[in-house]
Amino acid sequence: MVTILVPVYNTAPYLRECVDSLTGQTYTDLQIVLINDGSTDDSWTVMRELARQDKRIEIYSQPNRGVATTRNNLLDKMRGDFVLFVDSDDWIDKDTIEVLMREQQKEDYDMVMFRIARTYFQDTSYTQEQAVKLFLEHKVFRGSLCDKLIRSSLLDGLCIDPTVTYGEDALLVWQVLQRVKKVRAIGNVFYHYRVNMDSLSHQQFNGRRLTAYTAWDMICRDTEESWPQYKDIAYGRFACEMTQILRDAAINGYRRDVGIKLLQEEVRRDGHLIAKTGVSSRKMQSFAWLVSHYYNLAGRISRLIKH
Repeated sequence: MVTILVPVYNTAPYLRECVDSLTGQTYTDLQIVLINDGSTDDSWTVMRELARQDKRIEIYSQPNRGVATTRNNLLDKMRGDFVLFVDSDDWIDKDTIEVLMREQQKEDYDMVMFRIARTYFQDTSYTQEQAVKLFLEHKVFRGSLCDKLIRSSLLDGLCIDPTVTYGEDALLVWQVLQRVKKVRAIGNVFYHYRVNMDSLSHQQFNGRRLTAYTAWDMICRDTEESWPQYKDIAYGRFACEMTQILRDAAINGYRRDVGIKLLQEEVRRDGHLIAKTGVSSRKMQSFAWLVSHYYNLAGRISRLIKH
């Protein structure tokens, strides 16, 4: 059985298309779990209608707790041997699960990763160490949960930190990678991502994005302990991720508060590793220096370039 986990928050206009893409899978041994996270639109009504149409659908509702807590609650409902996460405003191709399970069974892989439109790679198999290194570089192997079929037993006892509201996916994927033996990556694009302007990543910048610092700080500390040969790559990526958040904050005129200063300190400390380790370009490294020393100026320059 494959469990598909769907957190739902104010996505009533898109929910039918999402769930229809799940119930219409050519692979039929499915458990489909949806949790309504305190939606204020008609999402719960749509969920009840959908559950009446297919007995594989399980629906639950809770007061608004955020995506991290919702995903933890979804994991508690999981009964399948493998799990796939799907966001409720997105959809997948009808043969997604069938192809992923066929690939998984070739060599009993712990994880099968596939492409989202913005990424590119060919069919490849990775050892745990190779997958860890690629994750830390964060180019081919990214932190999204929605492009990975994962063996459910690898998630036992894991919990998404509810205080991390940006980067929580990456932190959970990182924890799973500490348990895998073999990973398969295939070049198919199965997942269709909808640009939802109400999502956190598309809202006006707010302090919740600063919690990515906690996620990457934990990842880097783990790397120092378990994968010291990749320490510089980890901290180079840490600096790169914080630079991107600082850029977005500065563009939006977000005040230089304690959280921003913390990110600047990290970038000043490890920004020199961005180009050295190859996690990004010298141009990114130069901007890292600028935004970590002259935050408001970096914002003004970025706004001019953007417009």
